Amino acid sequence: MSQLVTRPTAGAITVVESRPLVSAILITRNRESHLRESLCGLMEQSVAGRMEVIVVDEGSDQCEWAVVADLQRRHQNLISLRVPAAGAGCTGINMAVKIASGKYLTVLEATDRLKHDAYEQLAAALETNPSAMLVYGDTCFTAIAHESFANHTSYGKVIWPDYTSQQLTQLSETAPHPLWRRELHDSVGFFKQGYQDQGMRDFLLRVVERFRIAHLEVFTGLKLIAAATQPNHGLAEREASATQEQLAVRQPEAAPSAPPVKEAAPFAVPDADQAYAAILPLLKGGGQSQAALALEKHLANYPKHAVAHNDLGAICYQLGDKERAIRHYREAVWLSPEEGTYLKNLADLLYVEADQADEAIAIYLKLLKNSPKDTETLLNLGVISEGVGQPAEAETFYQRVLEIEPWNQGARERITELRRRMAEVAATEEDEPAEERYQRSQDLVAQGDLDGAVRELEGILAVYPDFPPAHNDLAVILYQNGAKDQAQTHYEKAAALAPGNSTFQKNLADFYFVEGRDVDGAIAIYLELLRKEPKNVETLMNLGKICAVLERPQEAESFYGKVTQLEPWNRDARECLSTLRQCANG
Repeated sequence: MSQLVTRPTAGAITVVESRPLVSAILITRNRESHLRESLCGLMEQSVAGRMEVIVVDEGSDQCEWAVVADLQRRHQNLISLRVPAAGAGCTGINMAVKIASGKYLTVLEATDRLKHDAYEQLAAALETNPSAMLVYGDTCFTAIAHESFANHTSYGKVIWPDYTSQQLTQLSETAPHPLWRRELHDSVGFFKQGYQDQGMRDFLLRVVERFRIAHLEVFTGLKLIAAATQPNHGLAEREASATQEQLAVRQPEAAPSAPPVKEAAPFAVPDADQAYAAILPLLKGGGQSQAALALEKHLANYPKHAVAHNDLGAICYQLGDKERAIRHYREAVWLSPEEGTYLKNLADLLYVEADQADEAIAIYLKLLKNSPKDTETLLNLGVISEGVGQPAEAETFYQRVLEIEPWNQGARERITELRRRMAEVAATEEDEPAEERYQRSQDLVAQGDLDGAVRELEGILAVYPDFPPAHNDLAVILYQNGAKDQAQTHYEKAAALAPGNSTFQKNLADFYFVEGRDVDGAIAIYLELLRKEPKNVETLMNLGKICAVLERPQEAESFYGKVTQLEPWNRDARECLSTLRQCANG
């Protein structure tokens, strides 16, 4: 039996002992360069210990999954949910709402930043005001990416009105980052399909028509907007006469919105390339520190100039500031996702300095898709594959180089040395029993060396391809690392090789359901497990939660009811039954 955590971490089917206070649903699509900052900020909230964060990846083409997988190693309250781009809009939000377990819910984007105690203040407003079902604060705006709420360049502020139905039908913008009671969805339903802003305004309109909404007169969030877009200051101005007395007694952070921006006399403004050309002599002739300062000033005026971000990343790396270099390389790639130079710079740095091989491989594969005969990319993929213990893949990449350039001596030497090492390893490992090697992989896991465990497990399967525990454990680690397609292959292999092993079957069922890849298959596996063990509480709970998410309440109630018969003290089952009955009565 495996000593690993034998199930993918997933909020949809995990029975939690204590309910989180807040479930924060973070929406991202092609915002990889912002995601880590956003998640780290959430983990620094004053109520972070009582929070659950659900990242909804709306079919991103970037590597957000790698960022989430990395942070999941340190934060057990982080859940990942991916929906196809075609099913974006409010589909992902609704799925996250259904699996969320927090007392209060909120939605934010990867570019948003919050005051360090925003959720504490918003939750306190609902705790002390039982009649209010939703609360929202006021908002600051910035046009410069990667700034924090505590330290940002202001681009205006909005003091939102106290909402009424009439206002919400007329406003084009609504307050971001509201916090609401989870049970609100039992009465008003979920978000309607469409753009996220439209879905939120429609949701607020349905809420305010039936319940009381509270306005917390404190600036709680920071919103990133395009420099050419002005926040709706008129909103605050229209409410000025009604809120002057309130503004006079506010706390310092709730100061009135910034004064209107005066129009400057017209003058010729150079575009980003012209301004960049003007500082090129300094970049070529000045010292690295002076060049970095010049680029920072340039990016303050032109924050979306990709080449400046790339060059600043290179200089930061030369100065030894690797984290800052990665940040600017990421921004360059986000602004110009098809530029090969930017992609290569980021991938090289991620692999060589940041030990993020999976993300580097993903970038190199994208480069290879665009340029299938790029021998430099093929060699890099071969080197990385060797480094992560995948010699067969490395040999494939080297062989491809030789097909394109038969004279490439570097590739020829690498493939010769690789084959020699593989032969030596095979000679020493063929006679060693699979069980002994498997125990060694367990020891590596216990020591925290997951990369070493992956190499050991892959070595076992190279010699013993039908050894089920190795497939299962390899699937678990791959899933934790975000390699979900590979994980699925090994989950399915383990389950097929050992159909009588309930752990392997549960792992596969959990994966199918959590990732939305084969919900019917997950149900079939659970039902077969239930047939063998009709009193297995975990299986009954999982079936109940699946049926609830699929909006099959009668079946869900049947499964939860069986749990309460077997374990009358099971609080989770009682709460689930209570929620279902409230929905039915509503």
